[in-house]
Amino acid sequence: MIFDAIKLHCTDNNKWVDAKIVDHTDSWLVVLVQPGDLKVSLKRTKTNLYVGQLHGYEFVYDLNNT
Repeated sequence: MIFDAIKLHCTDNNKWVDAKIVDHTDSWLVVLVQPGDLKVSLKRTKTNLYVGQLHGYEFVYDLNNT
């Protein structure tokens, strides 16, 4: 397991949430949103951008903002 800490941006309410990476490939990230360890799968849509959804909210991880 990886457990790198990252920040996800929720585009629906313009908030940042903490998450931990638990698995990744070239085209996917699997993260646990904190608190609560809610699992979200993020798909790579552009070179440095991953996008996923959870409970109707869209979450974005941009490698350029790390």
